[in-house]
Amino acid sequence: MNFKTLDKKIEKINWEENVTNIPDYAFSSFYNLKEVIIPDSVISIGRGAFQNCSSLEKVILPKGLTEIPNNLFLHCKKLKDIEIPDSVLKIGDQAFFATDIKEVIIPKSVVTIGNSAFTGVSEFSIYDGFNYMVNKYNIFTWLSEPVYDRETDGQIPDTYSFIKNVVVSILDDTDGSVKFKFFIPFRDKFDIFSISHIIFKNNRLDLGLLDSQFQMIRDFESKTNYVYYRIQYPYKLTNENRDLFSRFIEANSIRIAERFIDDNTVTPLVKLEMLNLLNENNIDILIEYANINRRFNSLSYLMNYKNEHFKNRYSL
Repeated sequence: MNFKTLDKKIEKINWEENVTNIPDYAFSSFYNLKEVIIPDSVISIGRGAFQNCSSLEKVILPKGLTEIPNNLFLHCKKLKDIEIPDSVLKIGDQAFFATDIKEVIIPKSVVTIGNSAFTGVSEFSIYDGFNYMVNKYNIFTWLSEPVYDRETDGQIPDTYSFIKNVVVSILDDTDGSVKFKFFIPFRDKFDIFSISHIIFKNNRLDLGLLDSQFQMIRDFESKTNYVYYRIQYPYKLTNENRDLFSRFIEANSIRIAERFIDDNTVTPLVKLEMLNLLNENNIDILIEYANINRRFNSLSYLMNYKNEHFKNRYSL
């Protein structure tokens, strides 16, 4: 394939099976490119090969690929899904920076992940035996550019609003099942760099140290999500912290419930049941709140829940 003569208006690349290498920046700023299926004959891809492909939606990487280079999909803002082959050893700096990818499974094969490789991704799955010291800083430098403005009290500039709070799933090395999950809030003053140093000790995950920083979280939604995951996945959760989280839920039960109701989707409402926030004393209050605020999906869910559990209660 002659990469220099490619039409920059193409939407899908027709690969030749004998292609083994893709040069640096080969398809950079191909703004119409929507789909890339790379044959397994390709063994190396150059840096920035697909950066700034703003229409790119679908990518299939070759099975034998060992490195995802720097900036490979930088600013591919429509790219929603990616499957990283089990052969990959290294993921470069900003490889998936500011894409629309929500969830990533990092294979056990990966030993190096560059800075800001996954900034904007909100859910990660990593294996329990993963080498957490992935670069000279540590694991969560994947997630953020050093964009926190120290002169503005650690607030994230609006231009970096795609930086997300993150849920990390730890998978069992043998069968891939979820051993536990935890939530990390990267907002407010609870910034990514202090967290990185807090929760890793001797290159291994220490959730006890993260729990000790719970009171630092000022944002109510982040606080709620943190408690939810620690209660549902109580890996190494001490009785003291369990009591602390339970008191937080009890003291804010109505506020937490209203927050989930406002989402107006079923998934957050299931959390109400998991946190035991639905009972005979508040079910009518919550139904009325959902009705007044026209959260009709939530209203339907609450009404059905009431009919199944509190049939003798009257409400709207």
